[in-house]
Amino acid sequence: MSNEQTPVPVSAFQRTLKQLCIDVETLFECRSTRFEFAQDVFFAVALFYVVHDAHTTWLPGKPWPFWVLSWLLFGWTVFWTILHVVRRFHDLGRTGGLFWAVAIPLWAAGRISGIFHLAEKGQAVWWVWLLLLAFCSWSFWLIIQLFFRRGTDGPNGYDGRDFYQNGEIR
Repeated sequence: MSNEQTPVPVSAFQRTLKQLCIDVETLFECRSTRFEFAQDVFFAVALFYVVHDAHTTWLPGKPWPFWVLSWLLFGWTVFWTILHVVRRFHDLGRTGGLFWAVAIPLWAAGRISGIFHLAEKGQAVWWVWLLLLAFCSWSFWLIIQLFFRRGTDGPNGYDGRDFYQNGEIR
């Protein structure tokens, strides 16, 4: 027995939540040129620098609402950066999941160098730095492509999915 004939009541909150999810997902669509991507990355780096500088110099000893606002700004900047990297990968005709192929090796290399205090050891452990460089080489190659490779022609395969057509929710 199926209940396909029985309508399911949907609250206004459920409709609003579904529309919010669709709006967030459609942010990852559209095209992003090399120049626009470079501008976005420059803006994100500047904002990360400002937030980091505020955390280290201005915020110590300040009331907690300032800390909360700075972390919210930091989180928004992280989301915004991920959004633009994924959009640029889509413009190149590749999946946005490659963001993780860029982020995880670089993050892991930073953690490894911090855990083993490689910066303090300097040139004595040059071979470890070489291994970390080799470990991150594909990430660097993807980053170079994001900045310098021209996007594909025509639709990129990630815009205009069925359930977004004509602004309708299906």
